[in-house]
Amino acid sequence: MRVGAAVVAMEVAALALAALVFGWVALVVGVPALLATVLVLVGLRLARGPVRRLQERRAAAFATEGPEQGGLMSGFFEVPAR
Repeated sequence: MRVGAAVVAMEVAALALAALVFGWVALVVGVPALLATVLVLVGLRLARGPVRRLQERRAAAFATEGPEQGGLMSGFFEVPAR
């Protein structure tokens, strides 16, 4: 979200600078580009919601109580009792 806001802010700054240098003609290209950027960012934000919910549901379905016991390196770091 912060990266999208930074992109829009930089685009607004570039559009303002172009409007100062080239005049209102720069707005003909700049404003539609700004609107397209905002629409893409809103679309991505809306599309991310179902993916996030699916990931949470899958994580809850396959969650285990703790780390698996045993395995290839089990006991490797344990100090043997003397």
